[in-house]
Amino acid sequence: MIRITHLSGSQKGKTANCAKATVRVGRASDCDVRFDAAQDPKVSNHHAEFLFEDGCWFVVDTASTNGTLVEGRRIAKHRLRAGEQVQLGKGGPLIQVEFDVVDGPGVGLKTEAVALTSRHAPAAPRIDATAELSRIASDLKQSADTATANLAEIAARKVAEERAKAGGRSSGQTMLIMAGALKQVQHSTKARTAKRWIKVVAAVAGLAAVVVAVMGIVIAHQKRQIEQLVKQKERIDKEIETVEQQMSEEADPDRLAALEEKLNTLTGNAQNTLAALGKSDKSKAAALAESGDELDRGIREILRKFDADTYAVPPIFKERLRFHVDELLNSPNLKFIYGRKQRYWPMITRQFSALGLPEEMAYVAWAETQFDPRAKSAAGAAGMWQMMPGTAQTYGLRVDAQVDERYDPDKQTRAAARHLANLLAEYGSDSFMLAMASYNRGEAGVRRVLHQIAQEPGGFRKEKRDFWHLYRLRKLPEETREYVPKVLAAAIVSRDAKRFGLEN
Repeated sequence: MIRITHLSGSQKGKTANCAKATVRVGRASDCDVRFDAAQDPKVSNHHAEFLFEDGCWFVVDTASTNGTLVEGRRIAKHRLRAGEQVQLGKGGPLIQVEFDVVDGPGVGLKTEAVALTSRHAPAAPRIDATAELSRIASDLKQSADTATANLAEIAARKVAEERAKAGGRSSGQTMLIMAGALKQVQHSTKARTAKRWIKVVAAVAGLAAVVVAVMGIVIAHQKRQIEQLVKQKERIDKEIETVEQQMSEEADPDRLAALEEKLNTLTGNAQNTLAALGKSDKSKAAALAESGDELDRGIREILRKFDADTYAVPPIFKERLRFHVDELLNSPNLKFIYGRKQRYWPMITRQFSALGLPEEMAYVAWAETQFDPRAKSAAGAAGMWQMMPGTAQTYGLRVDAQVDERYDPDKQTRAAARHLANLLAEYGSDSFMLAMASYNRGEAGVRRVLHQIAQEPGGFRKEKRDFWHLYRLRKLPEETREYVPKVLAAAIVSRDAKRFGLEN
């Protein structure tokens, strides 16, 4: 149970009690704690969530416009303490949280396990190992066995120290301490005090049996928890699919922006669910993260190379990517083009590697000319990389009436690699698709779009400059939107050349 008290804003003075594990906060109608749009403009539609995870409460910012702050510091995810205050946007409403669970890692699970143990596990008489060891030491001193008495005292002190470290609870170290002490006790001493030692060891063994029973209950609880998380992720994925479908059909900019905010909230929830699942079952979480068909896995593998992974690839992007993959595979010239690509590939990868560029970006040459060094467009672009005269000259190529070095594959490839490296430096390595779009559209065209977005609230933030944001909101021209999946299609087909019969 979490209790939310409104200290300022449109809900000031009100208190909300929620028993859910995930409490949504924002202005949208599906939020558990709602704010008024007119009175609380700093609050986003889906601003934040309070999340109960591993026995602790967290506050998670779900891609809000104005941020979520704790003690004046903007956070992405923050573990809460009872009584802590959270601000929704700088200058926005302030709320205070209280909760009824004990603050500590794994408390929720531990509480249930103990409750189940009390109902199902056989009650065992509690024997204090520290006290018992002290009594043994006293008996040994009376029998003049001082050396062994000292060992017993040391063992008792170690048990007490470990219990103190564990906050007065069983430390789990008693059995190990006892085993070490037993090894050091002489056979004759053990014989005289056998009953006492056996009593303590039996008590510890009894505790171990209870621990085994509790662990069985914990494992059963974890299995149920894993099943619930898997179902939760499947439900969120369906919601994401619905929202993305709505975005592909929506034309109104305001409604598109609202849908994207909802999408950001859902993908944040899905990623939190995967993270929670990973703590219980890493292999299950990894398998779910890699779910999808061959095309999904191919896209994700390429995106990861550039730190540009996205939880949900827009369906329309995937649809166009599949179109271009199928177009390549059905092309009668595919083997010829692939053979020409192989001819120039060592030279291309050498030039790209010199600047640390991933080879996937070199498939721009496939999209531009199918690796034809003699290609020329009606607009005046020439060479394998289709450079205009001005761009070529910027990168040191000679273009005049006597010589046109754009037709020199080696020289133009070096110039193209430098050009792409500059674009990556401008947009960031995680925006490699934006760099490729800029190669097609021209820096001025993409820069103009980014400058337009910069005039919107928070338009300078990274997520607003992201290729996926521009793609979903259709901020890029149609030709450019089509260009990027065309380049990636060539990369995906070439990576699987043997499967597609391009290599023997």
